[in-house]
Amino acid sequence: MSHLGVFRTSALAGALALATPILADIDGAYDHPDIERVAGSHIVYFDRTEFDRLTVPTGPYSGDEFESSEMMEGEVLKLSYLFENPDISTLQIKRNYMDALEAQGFEILYADSEGALGSGAGRSFYNASDLFSRGARDCCRLATRSSNRDLRYIAARSADGSVLAGIAAFNERRDPGPAVEIAVVTSAEMGTEMDHQPLTAGEMETGLIEEGRVAVQDILFEFDSARILPESSDALATVAQLMGDAPDIALLVVGHTDNAGSYDYNLNLSMARAQAVVDYLTGQHDVAASRLQAAGAGMMAPIATNRTDEGRALNRRVELVEMQR
Repeated sequence: MSHLGVFRTSALAGALALATPILADIDGAYDHPDIERVAGSHIVYFDRTEFDRLTVPTGPYSGDEFESSEMMEGEVLKLSYLFENPDISTLQIKRNYMDALEAQGFEILYADSEGALGSGAGRSFYNASDLFSRGARDCCRLATRSSNRDLRYIAARSADGSVLAGIAAFNERRDPGPAVEIAVVTSAEMGTEMDHQPLTAGEMETGLIEEGRVAVQDILFEFDSARILPESSDALATVAQLMGDAPDIALLVVGHTDNAGSYDYNLNLSMARAQAVVDYLTGQHDVAASRLQAAGAGMMAPIATNRTDEGRALNRRVELVEMQR
């Protein structure tokens, strides 16, 4: 296990000297290979997604939007660290990360602190960004008092452009010391090979007849959003073909999510995605609205384990369920 060890002053070096953490990381967690941790910290939250989209703010939050941002697709890691020494300051942590990143050739796209990030000593910046996971916020929350928050932020990109990261250091609300949250995407093209072939209209109808429902894995959405991705058009056209070939069928369109995030959040997201599919079919393919009904099941009906990337991907789906007309 390696740690950041580049410092501008001997004072910083003394405060953040290399050391073996006293507390262990959670099971299965690891650092991003290009972004080492600061000594004396341990991982308390870890999530890896094989392929997703990450948007990293590269400017302050005005109250309505970020001044600028960078987006990249690929493998996404989200980590939260807590520190054993409560006397380490967030400024020391920020400078430590910046020195080490620059030493590895990273470009610092944006770095700022507290009120310069946005109102509420940076709270508006932090809350407006989808950069950091809801799961991470459950274990690492900003200090309640703005005078004690000490929020610092860095956005950085590797020299070859393949790694994009956002790093936030702040005083934690419940622990007497600082925390760090990191979201980093490593560029990669999504694999085009699939374990399944896209369903035909006939196969969808057979599934409805035999099981009363059919899962359509090829209807895809933007990360953390109900916006349908363009590559979903073929699958949606096939659903429309099914509706045309079987004019007596009425469908419940059910959105499903994995278990990342809160129950209420996933329930609302699944409903919004299901409604987006209904709106697409009625608007783009003239399917009668009376034949479609949106519903959201959130994380309640997994078809695979949520402990692996592959299982979570299968659980993020849209299902068609036959209804009585």
